[in-house]
Amino acid sequence: MLTETRTADKKGRITLPSGFAGATVLIEQLSDTEVRIRKARVIPENEVVFPEESPIRLSARDWKRFLEALDNPPEPNAALKKALTGYKARHG
Repeated sequence: MLTETRTADKKGRITLPSGFAGATVLIEQLSDTEVRIRKARVIPENEVVFPEESPIRLSARDWKRFLEALDNPPEPNAALKKALTGYKARHG
């Protein structure tokens, strides 16, 4: 890693290396004496993909287990029974 010493002007500005020219950057203040500057990858809002928009891919084994659970659901365990009791108490 290359380390350079630069002096900030009276407004706290420094000149970054030329590889940062025109780039959007993230500036993280790690402490009173340390900041981290990284290039940011900006994605336009209309191109952001949320995880819930992507299908979940199951292996053949997991798909078989999922279908088995639908056909033969397991008995509710103590945690599920407790959660249902709490839900009914809150929502009637």
